[in-house]
Amino acid sequence: MATPILVTGASGTIGSELVKVLKARGAEFAVMSSRPASGKLLGDFANPASLREAFAGVQTLFLLFPLTPDSFELARNAVEAAKAAGVKHIVRSSGAGAQTGSSVALADLQGRIDALIEQSGIPFTLLRPAGFMQNWVNFYAAQLKAGVYAAPHGTAGVSVVDVRDIAEAAATVLLDPAAHAGQAYTLTGGEALSTGAQVAAIAEAAGRAIRYEDIPEAEAQAQLKSWGLPDVMVGYFMSLNHIYKQGWASGISPDVQRLTGHAPRTFATFVAEHADAWR
Repeated sequence: MATPILVTGASGTIGSELVKVLKARGAEFAVMSSRPASGKLLGDFANPASLREAFAGVQTLFLLFPLTPDSFELARNAVEAAKAAGVKHIVRSSGAGAQTGSSVALADLQGRIDALIEQSGIPFTLLRPAGFMQNWVNFYAAQLKAGVYAAPHGTAGVSVVDVRDIAEAAATVLLDPAAHAGQAYTLTGGEALSTGAQVAAIAEAAGRAIRYEDIPEAEAQAQLKSWGLPDVMVGYFMSLNHIYKQGWASGISPDVQRLTGHAPRTFATFVAEHADAWR
C-alpha cells in the first residue's frame, strides 16, 4: 500500500508540530514509531530491517534524527533503507550551518548526514533550522523559574526560529516535493537577539526577575560532564554554545517567508503566548 508521506520523529519538537500542520492541510500521511502503536508504522533507526519495512511504498520521507552519539550510523541505516525501499523523495531536517569538515562538531555531523542524502541518488530537500524558540519552554523553563539562565553565549545575536514556522515550511515541501528538489533552505527567525535580550523579554512577559549569566565555556563544559553525558554529546552541546558566542548564528534567511508565505513569528509574540511557562 502506497504511503504519500511518512513522518519520522513525529513525537519530537518539530515532528509534533508538523503532524498538526499536515492534518490541518488535509494531507494523507503516516508516522513512524519505534514502539508498537495504533495507527503508526513500526520502525527503529537502529534496526535496518524494520526501516525497510516501514519505508516500503513511501513516496516522500521526512527524516528527523535524534541527536545521539550514534546519529550518523542511524542516518546511514535510514538512507540505505530508503534506497532499498524505493522512496521517491527525502525531506531532511538538518541544522543551520551544516557543513562537512567544519571545525564545529555539530555542524560537521549535520553536514555529514546531509552528504549521505545528497549522495543517495534519491531526490531530496534539506531544511536547516536555527535554534528553536520552544527550547525556552521545553528545556530551560526550570532554570528561568529559578531566576537565572547561565550559558557561555556572550552578547552576540541569535536568530532563533519558532518551530511552528519550521513545521509550516516542512509541510509546504512535503506536499509538493518536486518543486523543491535539490534545494537547501535555512530557516531562521526575522531578528537576531542576544541570549541576554531573549531572557530579558521572557522576564518581562512572565512579570518576574530573571537574569542571564554569561559563564566561561569551561564552566559550562564541566556542568555537562557532571550530568554524565558521553564526551561526544558534551562536544556537540559545547560546539553549539561556541556557535552562539562567535555570532555565527546571527544570520537571517528569507526562506521561512519563501516557504510559508508569511514573515517569521517574532520572539515577542512567542514569549507573550508562552509566558505562563516561566511564572
